[in-house]
Amino acid sequence: MPNLVDPDFVTEMWPTLAEMTYLNNASTGIPPISTINAMRKYLDDRTRAVGTFKETLENCKAIRQHLATLLGGDYHQYGFVPSTSSGVNSFAHAIDYPQGSNIVLCDLEFPANYVPWQNVSRLYDVDLRVVRSEEGAAPVDRFAEVIDENTRVVAVSQVQFASGYRIDLKRLAKVCHDQGALLSVDVIQAAGCIKTDLPEIGVDFATGQAAKWLLGPIGAGYVYVSDRIMDDLHPRFLGWWGVEDIMKFGYVNRTPLSDARKLQVGSPTMVAYLGLLESLKTLLRMPGKTRQDTAFDNADYLRKRLSEMRIPYYDYGPKNNSAIVSCVPEDLEAKHENMTKNRVHCSVRNGRLRISPHFYNNRGDIDTIIEYLG
Repeated sequence: MPNLVDPDFVTEMWPTLAEMTYLNNASTGIPPISTINAMRKYLDDRTRAVGTFKETLENCKAIRQHLATLLGGDYHQYGFVPSTSSGVNSFAHAIDYPQGSNIVLCDLEFPANYVPWQNVSRLYDVDLRVVRSEEGAAPVDRFAEVIDENTRVVAVSQVQFASGYRIDLKRLAKVCHDQGALLSVDVIQAAGCIKTDLPEIGVDFATGQAAKWLLGPIGAGYVYVSDRIMDDLHPRFLGWWGVEDIMKFGYVNRTPLSDARKLQVGSPTMVAYLGLLESLKTLLRMPGKTRQDTAFDNADYLRKRLSEMRIPYYDYGPKNNSAIVSCVPEDLEAKHENMTKNRVHCSVRNGRLRISPHFYNNRGDIDTIIEYLG
């Protein structure tokens, strides 16, 4: 496959990649230099009392517009939350649960996408149904077996953090909606890597944060809300960033905003969000298909090399693979320790080596890590 990403662009924006082999984007991505510079400028401006609240609001709108360009829909469907966990909670406590309701998720989820639902189950006396996975996968058919007319929410990750399994969201959305259920998606392991159009897929709610494939700072989270359910959300927590007339500071009766910002409780961490803005600008300098095709080609090449070495790995086929590859080399812990010592970065998750290349990686990076797995 030809190199779709200009290597000079990578060298310019990610100079530290020349100092290491970084294949750990499912943990945290490497921010472009423009993101670091924007955050430094913000902090420097703070020390000089430079900047206005109007500029802050303009930047917030720009971030929401860029998120809409990246993930689909309109900017009014996006709002800010501190983290994925906060995003899940903002939605989970903003809907009602009629008597006899159930919530469906699977046993592959990262804690950010199951702990809040466990809590909701206890607080509101809602049945929690857990789909059991096999070999790191929980296909739509397994969800369909437990979703019924009493299912209120189906919560799932677009890509599973440990195994890399990518579910067919569009098909799952249809299963959910046919039964009157809402589809809530953790997109943190997909946004910035996988070309996604949330409204077209039929997602009702989505959340994530900037630190992984979006290549931004920790602490810049976001939510997406479908227009189909926007008016049905009644936030359990409401703050001054989630109501109309934000510039009115006197005591008056306040009304929640009519868009996704109603889920915003307080002031966003602007140093992080200005970093996210620059990361989004950088990502959008190339088509979503280019980012996805390049990352997927790196992952496919990795699977080919693992096959040659007879190292077992999860392979779900083109429809369900992602840029996360989970494998089991011999002497895993020792090899991982040796790689880390030599600045070859990946992770161990659930007793398996997790390797996660992005678009700024190349086949040379894959060949490097393969040398350490021999």
